Amino acid sequence: MQNQNSSLTGYILIAISAVTFSAKGIFAKILYSYGMDPVTLLALRFAIALPFFWGLLFIYQSERVGIRDLIVIILSGLVGFYFSALADFYGLLYIDASLERAIIYSFPTMVVILTAILFKERIGGRKLFALMLTYGGLALALKVFNGNLNGHFLGAGLVLFSAFVGALSYILTEALSKRVSSVKISAYSTTACAFAFIGSWHGSYIPHDMKVWETLFLLAVISTFIPVVTLAMGIKRIGASRAAIVSSIGPVSTAILAYIFLGEQMDFLQVIGMILVMAGVLVISARQKGNYVR
Repeated sequence: MQNQNSSLTGYILIAISAVTFSAKGIFAKILYSYGMDPVTLLALRFAIALPFFWGLLFIYQSERVGIRDLIVIILSGLVGFYFSALADFYGLLYIDASLERAIIYSFPTMVVILTAILFKERIGGRKLFALMLTYGGLALALKVFNGNLNGHFLGAGLVLFSAFVGALSYILTEALSKRVSSVKISAYSTTACAFAFIGSWHGSYIPHDMKVWETLFLLAVISTFIPVVTLAMGIKRIGASRAAIVSSIGPVSTAILAYIFLGEQMDFLQVIGMILVMAGVLVISARQKGNYVR
């Protein structure tokens, strides 16, 4: 009975992580409507989230992290979090939140491709099929076959680059995650990323509208801090493979939220494309031992 309760809690935690993270693009679009630029948004987002992650570091202070591991974590935060987040949020200037989430969700396939290139790992039939599903789905979602990308090309390219950098960072820290908890890795990485964004922000735009600060707070807590914590807690209870399956609700959740709050709509082929992306990622993630959920 206790194991059943733990599993149920794990599924709920992963679902919370997927839904809360799926709202990220919605908050970004709302903040852009107030005239905020991506660098300011990210600097304030991580500055607000920082105390929450420091609270995690205090809770997990008994877990020691070696200097070498700490350097790797910080570099991962600067590369994987900083450049990935920057490209992602600039991409959101050009494409809908639902499309952005579908592209980001293809992250596990990027890991497969990079692993094959860097470590000469063979791509088997199942993985090849998953790659065809995923990128065929993205082509449909982005209306590539229509010959009219409607300005999506730049935005999609930026978000694809974001997923690529995130996948590279994941590969670099995969071995490290066996020695250090994912919560602590995220806390240190986010801290490094926060200082990088704050350092690159010149304070040219400081919000005066309380609604902007409220939205920033929601972005920092609901779509930054909560997903990290609930994801780590959920994976600990049900494992990464099951977590990947539950997290497939993320793109659907984004599409629903984008329709409700932003009025975004997807046509039939784009919906089919999103389903293909989700199917391709599930084929790859379902049997993997690593944490591919983002």
